[in-house]
Amino acid sequence: MSQPFTIASVAPTLDEFKKFSVEDQGVLFLKRLAHHFRRGQTFRRSNLALPAHGTPDAYSLCTGWPREDWAEGVRYLLGTPWRMIERHGYIAESLSGDGNFEITPDGWALVESGTSVVVPDRAAIAALSFLHPDLQGYEHYFREGKLKEAVTAAFIRVENRLVEIRDASPSPATKGVSGVSIPYKLFDTGDLKFPYPNLAAGDPQDREGYAKQLKGFLTSGIGWFRNSFVHEPHNLPAIDEGETLELLFVASHMLRLIDRSV
Repeated sequence: MSQPFTIASVAPTLDEFKKFSVEDQGVLFLKRLAHHFRRGQTFRRSNLALPAHGTPDAYSLCTGWPREDWAEGVRYLLGTPWRMIERHGYIAESLSGDGNFEITPDGWALVESGTSVVVPDRAAIAALSFLHPDLQGYEHYFREGKLKEAVTAAFIRVENRLVEIRDASPSPATKGVSGVSIPYKLFDTGDLKFPYPNLAAGDPQDREGYAKQLKGFLTSGIGWFRNSFVHEPHNLPAIDEGETLELLFVASHMLRLIDRSV
């Protein structure tokens, strides 16, 4: 026998629940309402908010959440998620005109369709804290299932960081330089400097070799990663959370190299 659906089975705390998109919050809330109110049954929003029997969550909307989340959780569910499912027509006032609501045919169709909410791997989300600060706020991409978009945004940020340095440069030689030429030009003008002063310090030829490869690496952030994900994402294979993290860490390392080179 299947267990009744709880919001906590997807989002174990109110704080976790709030991290989901408004649409996903609405879907989870609707599925919980569908557990309590069958077809044709009505409910009143104000009644759902009433405490009873010593609990602020008389209708067990927040079952599975820590008890300290219940009072605030009920208030939150009857705010943003309620408005979302009402706006989309998943619930509506009953024809009795008494102020009660019921789940609409569209709402039941959504509940019974097996629609699920994307739940990102917690290890993947935790790993974002190790990224460059400019990329640490990318959790929403994982929650929205927009993994290629996360990579695209990261390498656009790499390019934009180089553009910011170019635009702040006092050197006339940097003006008008764009795309894959930016990293090379910024090193040529001294706006970026080789970030490892002790590496091959006594061998100019080796130092130049390292510098050349470093410039090429940063250039690939635009010429390969940024351009392919911006212009032809449909021609790239699907990526999972692990590969997305790998690519984000590449972009993160590029940003750290740029920071060290300024």
